[in-house]
Amino acid sequence: MSSEQQQIVDSIRSFLTDVLPYERFVPRPTPVPNQDCAQFAKLGALGVFGLGLAEADGGVGYSMVEEVLVARELGRFLVSPTAIATMIGVHVAQAAGDPELARRLMQGDTPVAPALAFNAAKNHFAGEYHLVDGDRAEWALAWSEAGVALVGVDDWSDLKTVASIDSTLWLARVRFNTLMPDLRVAAAKGLWRRAQLLVCAYLTGLAEAALDDSVEYAKVREQFQQPIGGFQAIKHRCADMLARSSIAWNSTIFAALTDVAEGPDADFQVIAAKLLASDAAFRNAAINIQNHGAYGFTGEHHAHLFVKRAHMLDRFGGDATYQKQRMLAAKPPSQEGGPVMVGQRAWTKQEGNI
Repeated sequence: MSSEQQQIVDSIRSFLTDVLPYERFVPRPTPVPNQDCAQFAKLGALGVFGLGLAEADGGVGYSMVEEVLVARELGRFLVSPTAIATMIGVHVAQAAGDPELARRLMQGDTPVAPALAFNAAKNHFAGEYHLVDGDRAEWALAWSEAGVALVGVDDWSDLKTVASIDSTLWLARVRFNTLMPDLRVAAAKGLWRRAQLLVCAYLTGLAEAALDDSVEYAKVREQFQQPIGGFQAIKHRCADMLARSSIAWNSTIFAALTDVAEGPDADFQVIAAKLLASDAAFRNAAINIQNHGAYGFTGEHHAHLFVKRAHMLDRFGGDATYQKQRMLAAKPPSQEGGPVMVGQRAWTKQEGNI
């Protein structure tokens, strides 16, 4: 990272450490709704939601790479996914011709709720969705092979609150009634890749936070008069967690750079990043619980939240099965019998299966 990018990361991490620490998830006798959106105005003042929008359009003027760096930090602190959806929603509103809405979203006063397709067609947006943390939202973000769209609350119906695997997130089942919302961007414009990459970065941050959680615990928890981090069983697990999170981050940032450079294999790289980031988040979160022993299985500790949030985020943009189907359709350009380009590396059939 450049010094300027490092300053962005340090500033958002410092803010989240002070304002949205894990302690906000401590169980209470009476469940408290997710309060992360109450801090969105402060995130807006920091420029988080307009980070990747051009200065001429009222944004901060950075690239998607800087947005990915911020999304990674949001994942570390398990910030409500509405933050990711709002970052994407700014681009949708601007590209669809509503700069006033883009300005409002940048300020953080109008959070956008992610909408996960439950029963919707691939070529339009009408159908049933799961709405995440949308109890105070005016807009929902939906994306599919039809593109990315903002669906206003007036186009929702049959909203019914349902139980969420992640109890820190409000969840509802809802129907969107419009086939093609006015505020939409076609898939060909590449905005779905931005949405996917921000989710990848969030999942990677989650995987890294689970690793950090395990390492810190292994330093202070003792068995047989020594820290458990000295035992091979713990050391090997943590080493594997580091390898997975490193692979996920390298894949995510490479996909972001490929997209910025308009590489011909951008779709392929983004899908690969989603698969690797989801895997790292799932497995690191599960092993973090194991490393914490019986303590990790209690509701008083936040280890279980990493697992639940990883399950929720895997659905964003399609789960692993869907991503593999898209990967087959988005394979890197190649010539019959010739080399296949994966990033900047040319592979031939003689070098093995890809």
